[in-house]
Formats: sequence, structure tokens, C-alpha cells
Amino acid sequence: INNTHSLDVRLGLRTQSNQSESDLGLGYNSATDDFKNVGAGSNLLRYVGGQLGDWNWLNAYLSNRYNYLNKYYLTLNASLDGSSRFGNEVNDGGINLGENSFAVLGSLSGAWLLSSEAFMQNATAIDLLKLRATLGFSGNDDIGNYTAQKFYVSQNLLGLQGLVRGNIGNPGLKWETVRKLNLGADVSLFKERLNLSLDVYENNTSDMITYESVNEIAGFDYVVSNSGNMRTRGAELALNSRIINTPDLKLDFGINLASYQNEITGLPGDPIFTNFGEATYITARGYDANLFYGYKTNGVYATTATAQSEGLLKRMANGDLIPYQGGDVRFIDSNGDNIIDSQDKDIIGNPNPDLTGSFNASLNWKRFDLQALFTFSVGNDVYNGLRYNLEKMHGYENQTISVTNRWITEGQQTNVPRAVWGDPMDNAAFSDRWIEDGSYLRLKTLVLGYNFEVKDWNYIKYVRLYAS
Repeated sequence: INNTHSLDVRLGLRTQSNQSESDLGLGYNSATDDFKNVGAGSNLLRYVGGQLGDWNWLNAYLSNRYNYLNKYYLTLNASLDGSSRFGNEVNDGGINLGENSFAVLGSLSGAWLLSSEAFMQNATAIDLLKLRATLGFSGNDDIGNYTAQKFYVSQNLLGLQGLVRGNIGNPGLKWETVRKLNLGADVSLFKERLNLSLDVYENNTSDMITYESVNEIAGFDYVVSNSGNMRTRGAELALNSRIINTPDLKLDFGINLASYQNEITGLPGDPIFTNFGEATYITARGYDANLFYGYKTNGVYATTATAQSEGLLKRMANGDLIPYQGGDVRFIDSNGDNIIDSQDKDIIGNPNPDLTGSFNASLNWKRFDLQALFTFSVGNDVYNGLRYNLEKMHGYENQTISVTNRWITEGQQTNVPRAVWGDPMDNAAFSDRWIEDGSYLRLKTLVLGYNFEVKDWNYIKYVRLYAS
């Protein structure tokens, strides 16, 4: 409009319908391997079941982009999202149309191109200077198709096939919402030889989808609810520069750095424990999400006399207390009661890194070019589940050669415990023995190329030969 105002408005409607069905039958212990149908198996073990998946989603959206004099930018996005996954008794956080609840989401962002202002005309070293700010609300409905409703599943009980309750329905279940605040700046200097972008942000997740533990009397492990809150703060830096710029030789270098801090700010009650891959994760108020939770250790007892002198006892599943002996892992008695049990578990690792990023370089010499990309992570712990399975010495499974260094005789100095069938002292329990430093530097991509001269080829624009 008059080379002064620019406006772009978009209005749209999107809908998705998803349907799936799976049916299965399992038969066990047929008379011979020649009988290959479900009915030939034992009635007591037979299982017939499956699942249906129906999910509908509707989204109405509005997008407005405006700029004034190509210096001042304002963008408004708004959406109305409805999903069949939401409960039918959602009370707040959106609007109700008929019997359905809809999430109201959107964002507002603005930018100021300072380098186009009159007072910046004498700043010849600055090619671009732009300030940005965004406030947005996004949603997540990844809660399962029927989690908000009560449903039933198939079960075999002594040869009788029937239906039992499959979950605890939550008709108030809805989307979780993430409020995102981002402040950023873009700078280009010295005829764009140096380019920099900096962003700082804070994300606050409310109505976080939580697998909330319930009393055992309910017959279920958990109920899904919107009872969590989380905050994540971080910063990101991107820097790109042309270090050498001659007709025959050019060298570009870039680096990206990112760091964040995560904290659980709200939970329905006690910490939530999640078990996966023989590991335990704890999510607790005031801490990062999904921290490793297990036993702390201090090597392996070299002699039974040393173990008995410390006086630690292992609480067995039946309540008996058994003393440790030579070859057992020396677990740390965190609460000082001389008994190693679940009360001694503690935070043993954090999967969240202190710093992540990448750096890249591009070298061009005449018609040759060489490009490399490295990625890295610093300060994150990892659980080596593969090593756990290959060093636990529980049963008949094949193990790695490292278990040949296991404790065998009194006085042996080693960090691999003794091998006992069934592992009655639980030496392979989830502990810091399986937690490792996850920091790494990786060459992700390397490309060497050559560009052929094609200026006299009428129908071919370019020819490039490369290896990656």
C-alpha cells in the first residue's frame, strides 16, 4: 500500500481423519509344530485381541503479517484446535462449541530493523541489525486416542476369554500448553563477512500430560492427567564468518551453540518413577525431568572379611537380610541403616547436556571445495543398556569378554562382580555402574567436490563431481 504498508492475511481450515484396526490371535503349546493355527494351542494360554484407532482433528487458523517501511514487522497467528482425543468435560483453557472443547492457541511476534533507520546510516561496518521478540502458545494432544474415555481390553482367564477394564478414564483430559517467550537479535558486519544470531528463551509448560501414580487398590498403575508444570530456559548462538576471501581461495567457518536448563515446577504429588529398559527415571518438583535414579556404588568387595566388617545387609524380596560377601558390589548406604534396599536409591545421572552445538567449515580452492560438519554434546549422562545386557551375568545369555575379569577368588581386585545364577544379591541392579559420560565430538559430514567448467555448454548449467 503506497510502498509504505505491507499486509498478508491468510485464513484456513484443516481437518484430518485417522482410522486403524489391528486384530491378533496368539496360540501356545500346540501338540506338534505341524499344527500352525491359534486353535491348536492350549486353551489356558490362548489370547485373542486387537485394537481400534479412530482420531479426528480440526484446525481453523488465521495468519496476519504486517510491516511498515520494511523496518517494523508485526505477525499475529491464531488457531482454534479441536481433537476427538480431548475429554468431554474440559472446564477451562479453551472454548466449548456444542459438546466439544477447542484449544485457543497462537503467537505474536515483532521485529525492528535498526540498520534501516536514519541514525544508523553512518555505521558503515554494520550491514544488518535486527531485534526480534515472540510470545507464543502451542499445544500438544499426544495423549492416545481413547485415554480420556473408559475402555475395555481382552483377557484370557483359565481358558475363558473376556473383557476387563483397560484404563481409568479421565473426561477432563485436554491438551497441554507451552507458553514460549523468545528474544533475539541478528547482526551482519563488514560486508556480511561476519554474521551472528542470538536467541534467549523461556518455555513454560502448563497442564502437562502426566502419568500420575494411583493407589494399588485401583488395579491400575497410573491415570493420565493434566497435572504437571515445567519450565525450560535457554540460549542459542549462531556465528558464521568468511575468514579468507580471495578470487581463488575462500574459507568459511560457522559455529552453533545451545544451552538450556530444565525444571519441573509442578506435580500432582510424590515424584513420578518411570521404568524403561531396566532403568529407572525420576521426575520430581524442583529438578530436571527424567533424571536417572538408582544405587550409588563404590567398586566390588575384594574379600568377604572386608564386606563383613562394613556390616551391610541386602534386603531380599521375602524380607530376609543377607550379608554381602567378597565379589559383591559395594553399594552406598545412603540412609545409614546398614540395609541396602530401595530407600538407598538416589539421583545418579542427568541426561540433559550442559552444552550442545556444531561447527562447520567450507574451503573453496579454484574449482575444488571441501565441506565438513562436526556436532558435539557436553555434560550429559547416558545409560548404557547394551552393556547392561552383556555384563549382567544373570543367566544363559552370551556376555562380552569383559566379564572374564569378574571376581573369582578372595583378594581379587576388580570392578566386575562375581557371577551367580539368578543374581540373588542384585549386583546388576540399576546403578551408577551403568551410567556413562555422554559427551562426544562427531564428524557428521565430510564432502569433497569438483565443479567442471561449463560456460560453453548450451544445455547444461553445471556439472559437479563429489564424494561424501
